[in-house]
Amino acid sequence: MNNYSGTNIGLYIFECVMAVLYLVIAYTLLMTDYFKEAALPKGIRIGLGVLFMLYGIFRIFRAIRKGMKNRENG
Repeated sequence: MNNYSGTNIGLYIFECVMAVLYLVIAYTLLMTDYFKEAALPKGIRIGLGVLFMLYGIFRIFRAIRKGMKNRENG
């Protein structure tokens, strides 16, 4: 085991948490009326929600790929 295994695990967990956070923000923008009170027009809310959702999905795939790569390398 190398000295950086704890750091790698910590970064992997951080990446996963951030991906979930982006998806939660996307859900909040798209499915709830929470940001309606912040005077965001519907088109901007939908656009931002889609962007956050796509970026969250991208971060999930990147974290999975990085996790699989780390598992193969030992």
